[in-house]
Amino acid sequence: MAVEDVPRLGCGRSIDRIWATIDQPPDPHEEKCEQCQSARVRLKKLNEATRSLRESDLHNTSLKPRLSVKNAIMNVARAEIRRSRRIALHGKENGTTEISEQALSSVIRFAATAIPGIHARRCHIEIRSGGNDPSGEDRPSGNTATAANEGAHLIINLRVAAAPSVEIPRTVDSLRQRISNAITACVGISAGTINITVEDLYDV
Repeated sequence: MAVEDVPRLGCGRSIDRIWATIDQPPDPHEEKCEQCQSARVRLKKLNEATRSLRESDLHNTSLKPRLSVKNAIMNVARAEIRRSRRIALHGKENGTTEISEQALSSVIRFAATAIPGIHARRCHIEIRSGGNDPSGEDRPSGNTATAANEGAHLIINLRVAAAPSVEIPRTVDSLRQRISNAITACVGISAGTINITVEDLYDV
């Protein structure tokens, strides 16, 4: 029999139960039980102290996280969401090979670092079905279609910022070729369509 690891008073009432109802009136048992009454008094003081500290912290500007901290947290959250989306690369009888959108985005971003005057930003990846799908609709990442299947087409949508000094058409062509080579070398599939949007200029 499992041992219950819940702190209890001598009357048998659990401390957790009293704490959970500390903001409510005492029940009939607690109205008559001295141990419960004593516990409620102490827990009520703890509850008031906790609430006071919480309210104080909410209005203490020195405890507010910097914008960079918030951005870092959101970047991690977005990465976790993207990581859950997978692109199937190969399918065989003894198993499949998949790559997460986050991992493939990392390959693309790393390739972009080799192009002077370019900062990679948002990257979205999907697979578009080919002739095997009569609907011709886009098939989102993580579905059963694989990038290695005949007719399946990888689509990369990358947004970047460019330095004012770069020649955008030539630089974007170099970036597109660099990404294509990196995906083929690192992942072993065709890069498919690479859409690049220069959405901002930055000072260098």
